[in-house]
Amino acid sequence: MRVKNGGQSTERIESVLFWHLLVSSLLAVLAFGTVEVWSLAAFEINALMMAVILGLLQMVDRRFDWRALLPSLPLWLLLAWALLQTVPFAVGQPQTGPPESLPAQPLPTVSFDPQATREAAAKLLALAIYFSTALVVLRHPTRLQLTARALSVFGLGISLLAIVQRLTWNGKLYWIRPVSAFVAPFGPYGNYNHFAGLIELLFPLPLAWLIFSRCRLDERIFHGVAVTLMVTAAVLSMSRAGILSIGIQLLAFGFLMVMNRRRSALPLVILVAVILLSLWIGYEPLQRRLSSFSSGASEHSVVTRLSYWKSSWRIFLDHPLTGVGLGAFPTVYPSYGSSSSRYERLEQAHNDYLQLLTDTGVVGGVLMGIAGIFIVRTWFRLIRRLSMRKGALVANFFGSAVALLGILVHSLFDFNLQITANALLALLMLAISVSSGPETG
Repeated sequence: MRVKNGGQSTERIESVLFWHLLVSSLLAVLAFGTVEVWSLAAFEINALMMAVILGLLQMVDRRFDWRALLPSLPLWLLLAWALLQTVPFAVGQPQTGPPESLPAQPLPTVSFDPQATREAAAKLLALAIYFSTALVVLRHPTRLQLTARALSVFGLGISLLAIVQRLTWNGKLYWIRPVSAFVAPFGPYGNYNHFAGLIELLFPLPLAWLIFSRCRLDERIFHGVAVTLMVTAAVLSMSRAGILSIGIQLLAFGFLMVMNRRRSALPLVILVAVILLSLWIGYEPLQRRLSSFSSGASEHSVVTRLSYWKSSWRIFLDHPLTGVGLGAFPTVYPSYGSSSSRYERLEQAHNDYLQLLTDTGVVGGVLMGIAGIFIVRTWFRLIRRLSMRKGALVANFFGSAVALLGILVHSLFDFNLQITANALLALLMLAISVSSGPETG
């Protein structure tokens, strides 16, 4: 339900918040996914500024409805749990003797690396602020449509950048930023899997607009070109999990079309165009990459991931209730890793669900499970209300829901939700999906 504006001041503050959120989401992608110290610091400071403006909105608008923020509650509770993991607690009997004779030892905490947990909690706080802001400002249908169009244009632009950069690769991101020979960059990201995750979040919106909204011819051409280039860029990234996720997303669109009795050959035309364009630009690399599927479980990345997951599962079993601390996985993993992964500093478990359990235990798993149940219930309610309708709200809902489906599938094999920009876009899609009901506005 949309909050009634308290006046011109309320409208202006909401407008500032909206543009602040939208620009921040796009800049987070361009800043190499916001994974470096400098970009994370800017991201978190920016979130605090946004929180101040959001507080000002609450003061000005006396009708501010806090129920609009209900979907963000599990995220705030997870943040509270992460902070509790850093709180020292006393165990056993206190030592006796002169103070100078006692060693200066810190009291134990749930987290095995309290500093890493505090840093992870700071990022989580920033994400919670951005998500809360999105829930407030995206209740207006005009802003929803503007967000969808902006993300479609951005997705088209970033895909063109990625394709051109691949064809003219000089060993540097944006042709100016040198990268290590041990990374596999694509587009603005240091890893091709994360670029594929970005596209999984972006291409469903223009495709949904193409299928479910009443577009003019020029808009349909734009959406068709945007989807074609975005999916082509994802395919050329050579991310097998990304290709699998996009395939599942396309099947989901097929199901939605059948469910809503939509008959259109456009998705098939786009798929053919993607295949032809991908083969034309990168036939040999694609052939080599896809042929690796024939190796099955003996393929290197499969072997290493299985090793990571086995060791991560042991971490969870040893600390099932509380976890080892949000962000503490890299500290704990070396004592559990096996084979070639034993002595490396593995930053992520390459499975977002498993890492949630290793870091936050059953407590964090239950909180996210509750969030999932709430979201699914909200979606089913919206599906009933939007059934057989056609327009922007339907397109926004289906597009954002399928976007989340893609990133959730990919998270089984990688750590896209640990990439700040992708996590923010996923939360933005979640806000769009729960704000797309016919009563919005």
